[in-house]
Amino acid sequence: MLENLFIKSEQFLQRSNLKYKRYFINRYKFEHQMSILLGSRGIGKSTTLAQYMSDNYTETQRLYVSFDDIINTEKFTMLKIAQEFSLNNGKLLCFDEIHKYPSWSAELKAIYDTYPDIKVIATGSSALEINRGTHDLSRRAIVYKMLGMSFREFLELHYDYKLDYYSLEDILKNHTQISKDIVKTLQKDDKKIIPLFKEYLRHGYYPYYLDMPNEPMFFQTLNQNIDVSIESDLLNIYPKLNGTTIRKLKLLLAVIMKNVPFVPTLSSIKKAIDVKDDRTLKEYLSHLDDAGLIKLLMASSLSMNSFDKPEKIYLANTNLMYIIDPDIGNVRETFFMNQLDNYYETQTTTFMNLGIYSSSRGDFYLEEKYIFEIGGKNKSFTQIKDIENSFVAADNIEQGFKNRIPLYLFGFLY
Repeated sequence: MLENLFIKSEQFLQRSNLKYKRYFINRYKFEHQMSILLGSRGIGKSTTLAQYMSDNYTETQRLYVSFDDIINTEKFTMLKIAQEFSLNNGKLLCFDEIHKYPSWSAELKAIYDTYPDIKVIATGSSALEINRGTHDLSRRAIVYKMLGMSFREFLELHYDYKLDYYSLEDILKNHTQISKDIVKTLQKDDKKIIPLFKEYLRHGYYPYYLDMPNEPMFFQTLNQNIDVSIESDLLNIYPKLNGTTIRKLKLLLAVIMKNVPFVPTLSSIKKAIDVKDDRTLKEYLSHLDDAGLIKLLMASSLSMNSFDKPEKIYLANTNLMYIIDPDIGNVRETFFMNQLDNYYETQTTTFMNLGIYSSSRGDFYLEEKYIFEIGGKNKSFTQIKDIENSFVAADNIEQGFKNRIPLYLFGFLY
């Protein structure tokens, strides 16, 4: 049974074992018996699997199985594959797109309990919940969330600059020297940081841009990935969704795309997409957030996405904004929201207040400590003057001064 799977597995590795390694594979070593890697479409989960498999296991020890590829899941069940793989002294079994496999949770649990000699790595949609239902994997699997590319990674992948990443505290305290070093490094090649930053805002979040012949093809592919995320991924994860709810989810996303950053008035949104109650609308917003298509900015760390109304709604990253013609002020806010939210996702601390929230005095409130206003190079401190720990993140400046920090530097957090 495994012969054809092994052939396809090696073909996948030859095709996908790319030279460039993202932050994720350099930071996490998949040491646990079972790991589950979640993330939105197009950010490089499958490539990360290929790199890890190629670097750590021989051809006979490793096997990659994609449920995008396997149609007959009665013949090729996870459990049957694991059983035969174990008999052949296999060591690493990788399942891709597990959200497309109906009984993924039960069978992964059975594999973990029955075959301790096999290490398993599985990938799935960012909307996947491993603790749903009776087959709770939270005590067996280590769950990782993979994110799209930072501006730092974009410079590394596209232009081969090996630049450091920094903590938020490093940037707040040392941004003048950090930005000076970055600008100096680029000047050696006669390059400027601001034009490269503008490139990133348009097409730098997804690694697969380099595989596209041109930018229009990239945006066409991005549009298709949005459709698949809603029509296929969410439908596989939430089987109670139907054609009508999928249509309303797409309509809701279209409303948000035209208005981001969107200050939601629930009554107007319900009317626009023909939803009767607040709870259903909040569930729809939560689904789009889970799918990695939007980000919800909440009032505080005490807010819970499923029950509280978000203060603002953003698209998940700036590339999504350029599917239409965005306002640059909105792009700047979205970049800051995206990179800071991603930064907090990479932190291992469990403190609830370690995050990004809305602010009545500025645009954002970080860690319930720092207030930020986002704007262009002439953005003033008027709105946040005399407030302790307040900063302006300003676009179109190479270097900052005191509490005015170049916006692009917040793309060096991971």
